[in-house]
Amino acid sequence: MLRGSVLGALCWMAAAAGAAAQTVPPATPTGSSGRPQIDGQFAVLFDAVPKQDAAELRPRLRIDLSGNRGAFRYRADVSVEGLAADRDGGVTAAIGQARDVWIEWATERVELRGGVGRLPWGRLDEIAPSDVVNPLDTAKFLLEGRAEARLPVAFVRGRVFAGEDLRIEGVLVPLFRRATFDALDEPTSPFNLLKTVALPPGAVKEPEIEHFEPDVSWSNLSGGARVTGTIGRTDIGVSAFRGFDGFGAITFEPVLNPIGAVSGGRLVEHHERFTMIAADAETVVGEWALRGEAAFFVERTVAASIPLRLVPAHAIDAGAGFDRRAGEYRVFGSVIVQHLWSEEDPAVDRTNVSLVGSIDRSFARDRGLARVFAVVNPADESAFVRALAIWRVRDNVSVEGSAGAFLGSSDDAIGRFENRDFLFGRLAYYF
Repeated sequence: MLRGSVLGALCWMAAAAGAAAQTVPPATPTGSSGRPQIDGQFAVLFDAVPKQDAAELRPRLRIDLSGNRGAFRYRADVSVEGLAADRDGGVTAAIGQARDVWIEWATERVELRGGVGRLPWGRLDEIAPSDVVNPLDTAKFLLEGRAEARLPVAFVRGRVFAGEDLRIEGVLVPLFRRATFDALDEPTSPFNLLKTVALPPGAVKEPEIEHFEPDVSWSNLSGGARVTGTIGRTDIGVSAFRGFDGFGAITFEPVLNPIGAVSGGRLVEHHERFTMIAADAETVVGEWALRGEAAFFVERTVAASIPLRLVPAHAIDAGAGFDRRAGEYRVFGSVIVQHLWSEEDPAVDRTNVSLVGSIDRSFARDRGLARVFAVVNPADESAFVRALAIWRVRDNVSVEGSAGAFLGSSDDAIGRFENRDFLFGRLAYYF
């Protein structure tokens, strides 16, 4: 049941990296008519995972071009990333990708956008159960937060603004894209949980995992709708989405030797359909901001307790929390509940409840930020703790450092990342 553990682990630890992207937010298309706006970033990222014998250098160059002409807006946000790492052996890799490349036509009431990009849904910061349009990159999720971890997908989105307090949105995703443990040489990544997956006694797995992905066809389109509005002082939203799991259910298919014993096999990831219905809300009471979000996965597929089988299941992911800012401090707390069950295989049923909290302090007129974050699963006696600091040396130069530790050993979401304590640093120049 590795698939559930991967998604659970990402949700549990998402907020730990959230502050990393707050210093300099990404550009948005705001150029004046006929005059494009160009922004860019060059960053050098370093991380070390000592217990996995890994030390990594990840240089990154990003260019963001945006603007508008009449009723049309456009954006081209592209990046090139490299990797030079010692992952118990030398590894190098490089990728280029279009993060947000789209064109949009908009009037006062209607908006139509198409291209490649990232479309966040939901209400909660970082831990957003209904944020399912884009798959995730695990390494970026742990090191940098959910905003950086969203992998772009091809899409068409339409929105209707029915008055000031009601917005209707529809999204169509024609091509499937799977989630990844690391976009840069995934098989050797220290954040790849498949490297330590438990196998049958005596079995040896093949080095590469096989992915059963949906074919490109009309029947395999993904899409959904979201309606948001305001009632009194409360912002609310409801959504529905039908797509394919970015992280799929994992099974082990054995290879038998001539005497019938398991001598090897392969891990197979099955990217199956899911159907989600969700709701979220946010309001402000005095100095307190209150948020809640719940997603009911009516249809979901998981690995059965008996090997080589997949079974239909249902899941509820929900959370509620608060945050309050008082001077230079910001305090956040929430409760996260994840419940999975299957009528066909009760052995896969499980419930996880975690307590999440953080305290931030800004310094020197918001040029510096310090954060301590923790998530605790009392039932499994496991926890994750992270300390982070960011300093803007100049308006266009920032330095960041953090350290994260996983405490306790268990089979819950946090415990799956045991022995992956890490150090992270980044030097970024914005132009």
